[in-house]
Amino acid sequence: MAERRCVFIDFDGTFALHGVAPLAHAEAVRQARANGHTILLSTGRSISIVAPEVAELFDGVVASAGAWVRVGDRQLTDQRFPEQLGRRAVEVLLRHDVPFVLETPEALLCTPRSAREMRNRVRPPAPADGVGRGLQDLLDAIVLPEDPASCSFAKISLWGSPRRVEDLAAEIGPEVGALPNSISADESSGELHLTSIDKADGMRLVAEHLGLGIEATVGIGDGMNDLGMLRAAGTAIAIDGASAEVLEAAGGVSVPGPGEHGIVTAFERLGLL
Repeated sequence: MAERRCVFIDFDGTFALHGVAPLAHAEAVRQARANGHTILLSTGRSISIVAPEVAELFDGVVASAGAWVRVGDRQLTDQRFPEQLGRRAVEVLLRHDVPFVLETPEALLCTPRSAREMRNRVRPPAPADGVGRGLQDLLDAIVLPEDPASCSFAKISLWGSPRRVEDLAAEIGPEVGALPNSISADESSGELHLTSIDKADGMRLVAEHLGLGIEATVGIGDGMNDLGMLRAAGTAIAIDGASAEVLEAAGGVSVPGPGEHGIVTAFERLGLL
C-alpha cells in the first residue's frame, strides 16, 4: 500500500464526461479513501454546478479553479472579484454585447438574454449511467439578478464573443486572465479569472490544512486551468489527448479519459487501490 496521498482530480474531461462520472471512477474514489488516502475534486466549475452526489464522493472540493476550497465541513477560502473590478468586468462585457454568466458558489448569474442563449446552447443529452446530472447542472443553477454588475462572483464564463477573450481580459485590467472554456470547444468561448488565483493555490492550501508536504500531492487533469496544479503537484498525471503543454506539465505521464476509466488506471499505478 502506498504512503498516504492527497489526490486532486479535475472534473470535466478527467473524472467525468459531459458532467457524468463513470461508476468505476466513483468506486475508485471510495476505495482509495477507505485505504486512507484523501481525494479531492479540483474543478474550474463553481460548486453551484457540481452535483451534490458528485461532491459527496470526495473528502473536499477545490472549485472555481482554486477560488473556493472546502475540506469536510471546513471552508478554507472563498475568494471573489473585488467589487470595483467585478463591476468593470461586467460593464466591458455588456459594452461589447458578450453573452456571459457570473459563477458564484450559489448560482450562475446572468442577464435574461444570456440565460436564453445558454438554454438554447446547452441541450443536455439523456444522462449516461454514472454519478451526476450532466449538463443539466448548468441550467438548474441559472439566476437572473436585477443588477449583475453589483454581484459578487469568482469567475466568468462567456461564449459567442465578437472579441477575443484575451482582448476582453486586457481591457478589463491586468488582474484578469483568460482561458479556453473547459466545457465547450467553441473558439468564441472562454473564461475570465483572477490571475492571482490558481488550482495550485487550492492544492497547497489543502495540503497545509492536512499537514502534508507537497510531495504527497497528486494532480490529475486535462485542461489549461490544470497547468498550475500539475506543475506544483508532487506527482502529476495528464489525460490522453490533452494539449502538448498539459502533457509536458505532467512529465509526459498520462492515462485514458473518463470513457476508458482513466482514474482507475491512475489509482492502480499509484498503489491507492
